[in-house]
Amino acid sequence: MNRGGAIWPDTSSRDARILLIVWVTTALLLLVTLLHVYSLEKEDRLRVLAAADRDLYNLTRVSQEHSNRTFRSADQVIRFVQSRYLEVGPKLNLADLSARGVIDTQIFNQVGVIDEKGIYILSNLPLKGKMDLSDRDHFKVHVARETGEMFVSKPVLGRASGKWSIQLSRRISRADGSFAGVVVVSIDPGYFTRFYADLDLGSKGMAALYGLDGVARARMVGEVADFGANADKSPIFSLVEAGRQAGSYTQTSVVDGVERLYFYRKVPGFALVVVAGTELRYLLEGHVAARDALYFQALLLSGMILFLATSLTYYLQKIRKEIASRRLAQLQSHERSMQLSAIFSMSPDGFVSFDEGRRVKYVNPSFGRMTDISPQSLQGLDEADFSARLATQCVSAARFKGLGSMSRPDLAAGSMEVDIIELVGTPKRLLQVGLLQGDTASVPLILYFRDVTQEIEVGRMKSEFLSTAAHELRTPMASIYGFVEIVLADQDLSDTHREYLEIAYRQAQVMTHILNDLLDLARIEERHGSDFRYAPVNLQELLRSVVHALPIPVGRERPGLNLSTQALVVVADEGKLRQVLVNILSNAYKFSPDGGAVDVVLEVQQVEGIRMACMQVSDQGIGMSAEQIAQVFTRFYRADASGRISGTGLGMSIVKEIVKLHDGQVTLASNLGMGTQVSVLLPLAAAGSASGAAV
Repeated sequence: MNRGGAIWPDTSSRDARILLIVWVTTALLLLVTLLHVYSLEKEDRLRVLAAADRDLYNLTRVSQEHSNRTFRSADQVIRFVQSRYLEVGPKLNLADLSARGVIDTQIFNQVGVIDEKGIYILSNLPLKGKMDLSDRDHFKVHVARETGEMFVSKPVLGRASGKWSIQLSRRISRADGSFAGVVVVSIDPGYFTRFYADLDLGSKGMAALYGLDGVARARMVGEVADFGANADKSPIFSLVEAGRQAGSYTQTSVVDGVERLYFYRKVPGFALVVVAGTELRYLLEGHVAARDALYFQALLLSGMILFLATSLTYYLQKIRKEIASRRLAQLQSHERSMQLSAIFSMSPDGFVSFDEGRRVKYVNPSFGRMTDISPQSLQGLDEADFSARLATQCVSAARFKGLGSMSRPDLAAGSMEVDIIELVGTPKRLLQVGLLQGDTASVPLILYFRDVTQEIEVGRMKSEFLSTAAHELRTPMASIYGFVEIVLADQDLSDTHREYLEIAYRQAQVMTHILNDLLDLARIEERHGSDFRYAPVNLQELLRSVVHALPIPVGRERPGLNLSTQALVVVADEGKLRQVLVNILSNAYKFSPDGGAVDVVLEVQQVEGIRMACMQVSDQGIGMSAEQIAQVFTRFYRADASGRISGTGLGMSIVKEIVKLHDGQVTLASNLGMGTQVSVLLPLAAAGSASGAAV
């Protein structure tokens, strides 16, 4: 019986079974395609939200630290004024304290004292007549009893300063416990909103500092700063009340009606919480575009599957008398051909294959879209012509170096050599080029192109964030430094207090060193050596100078010098090379705490036919395992996990970046318990450059 004319031909039971199998398989393929697309779409959405959650996690940590340091600094000022007022009373000169830098007027608008009747009697700014502040919350909260806590008010218009301020206050109690007044410090809410403005949260992103009463002390939405908004219906406060000090959630804002992904953190020691949120629609823009493209591809693939199934059914009707095995073989061959063609045609990545004569054989459409080169114009080109054609589409600083440079005789079949090129035009496009060595004579080479612009941009944004965070941390560190120095200058400190302050002072130095290293590394990455001052440098003189000036631990000998008698000159930034040598020599002493000689050798080595100066620093310290050597140039990695040996874990990262910008190499050889040898190789200067710096 012929059902539908062509779909179900009147054939034998074997043909009927084959048709049934074809359509069951088609249905399964369509189902698998649908499930796979749904799984990919869901996975991508979760990945995007997880990445955003991580970013908000880090941003709120920075905001929490910023708020915590600010309010603790304010509390220190309040306690100091509280103590001094109890000692000298109304004679306390707050204006003089501000002039001497004890009170940071860049952060605190005004510092003053309100007496027990609510009269504002002392201020670091000129007072304009008698001012009664007894009705203010930051005064009334302290009248009845000593709470033991610093009060943080809602933003109010200051009567003394005439500016909107957050009022921070503590009670002044006499020796008998009676109420003697209040110390109050004013902070401009803009101090926080300016900080939030530097956080990249999108046009409708939100960063805020809320009190647990639900009122915003400072709030930044997009580019608009405000304060005083009431969000007490937000789930943040019930979550904090339930003991969850930090977390994330998704909600439509009770203030402006925008749906966002939020992350919040309770500020330790204060009834405050910091919040950062990014609009969900902004977060998912890329995901929505990728989802639509995925569904479109799934639709095409489903249509192809249906087309193949229908074609096979119709074809079976035409050739039902042929041998079943031949028909099956032809069907499988056809399916494989169509699938491979679809994969290469629909792939977002570019492919270029070469034939046995090493001429262009196949170019997929994605390569043409990436490079604006017609695939047809490349057919039959040899290696050199193809390399020259692609190089014309690249900027000079990141030009395609050619197949000849990427091909290596020792490259095994199936392995890949990669490079990064940048295409001309806007927007900026970076492609990763991979050369795959084929394992057949018919396809000896395959070039693979992948757009890595977004990946590299994300890496740049992370480095920029790290640099910004380091800059922001330097200001509070300077305040800590200053306050500790001032207190240490007090000759009446007890030994215990002095010991604690000296510990804080040393830790501030360590933190400053970490921040300086972070900024140095970020500056090197950002400028790519454009601020380096290259000139001929005599390495013998440089090594002698560095070794002579190096601070040596007590009881240790200076490094032994074994320098080449031949003057070795390189073109380099002398200050940066000095930094490289100091970092390596400092590590040599630091990681050989039990003593042992540290030796420096300068010699000439041949590296791939190029004469290079080699500076080797060897120690007899704790050494490293192969796993540790593999990570030694990773930022913040430290070979000593015990914490007994100080360090930031950034020194060798800085060394690698500086040496790389000098076209050099840095290598390590080490064994556990047997010391470490660090080698820095730099290309020797040409004879003309070297003559001016010869010994």
